Amino acid sequence: MDTSYSYQDSLHLLNDSEWNKLSLQNKASVLQSVENEVARREGRPPCNVSLFSEAPKNGSYTAGQYNPANGNTELNTHHLSGKASDCLTTILHEGRHSYQEKAVSGKVYHHNQAELKAWRHNMKPGNYIEAEKNIRAYYRQPIEADSREYADITSRQILTEQKIQNNSTNKGIEAARQKAAANQSGKSSSQSTNKRIENYRNMVSGQSIGNSNSGGSQSTGRGQER
Repeated sequence: MDTSYSYQDSLHLLNDSEWNKLSLQNKASVLQSVENEVARREGRPPCNVSLFSEAPKNGSYTAGQYNPANGNTELNTHHLSGKASDCLTTILHEGRHSYQEKAVSGKVYHHNQAELKAWRHNMKPGNYIEAEKNIRAYYRQPIEADSREYADITSRQILTEQKIQNNSTNKGIEAARQKAAANQSGKSSSQSTNKRIENYRNMVSGQSIGNSNSGGSQSTGRGQER
């Protein structure tokens, strides 16, 4: 990937105005950063984010997929051309499949034993329903229904984190502006005060010189030079 991003950088880049400026590889890097952070919170190894290209067929396409053979999350380049929020939901959805697999194998702890039992049954050979065979059953099966719900809830949480970061950044910028304005005002005020002191010193110095000489015109002249 072209660039690696911190999670904080990724929150900023998930705004559509910034997202649309990124290359496909850099979009994948942003989503890799999100996957890294979510995996860290879940206590599982992060998936490696890779790309594939699949054109839409009859108006539909595969946005992304989790590959249990290598643990990768694969994203369709066509999908990355869309809205940042939709891509965020996809990376969360596919990452949830990784979590489900780790939970079923006992590599991470999942608190809900009933869900765990349903996932385990759904993952057995022949029990997973492909979308091409029955789209309604595909959406309703346990691991897909859970992944959609998880992605929806977690994407809202991350977008809330994004808003908090943006507000904090904006407040920081405004505070910096106010500080700069105050410093400039203080500097101007200080310069004005220093100028008045200097003028007063000049005046006193001119008067002293005039008092020490016989001619007043010489003191006046020296005062104007200053």
